[in-house]
Amino acid sequence: MSTLEDFIPQSHPLRPIRKMVNEALAHLEGLLTSMYAAQSQGGRPAIAPEKLLRAMLLQVFYSIRSERQLMEQTQYNLLYRWFIGLAMDDPVWVPTVFTKNRARLLEH
Repeated sequence: MSTLEDFIPQSHPLRPIRKMVNEALAHLEGLLTSMYAAQSQGGRPAIAPEKLLRAMLLQVFYSIRSERQLMEQTQYNLLYRWFIGLAMDDPVWVPTVFTKNRARLLEH
């Protein structure tokens, strides 16, 4: 069975960027874990901070103007799903949920 990894060309420019993002997120693991702990009283955030950060990077890299457009493109773009860490059958977030989670992330 194919995975998203199989659909991304080895020479695609996002491959080395994804590797750098993985390394940076590994260094932020403690902070991201504490974000989950700090929000445990109000419930775990709907979007994992790591995935939220990855989606925000795509929004900047590809000059996507709105969260609605980002979520729409993530729905059908395998490259975006691969970069963010979503499986082919994972649901894409509602734009307003994405916006609220982004604001919560920026508070930290």
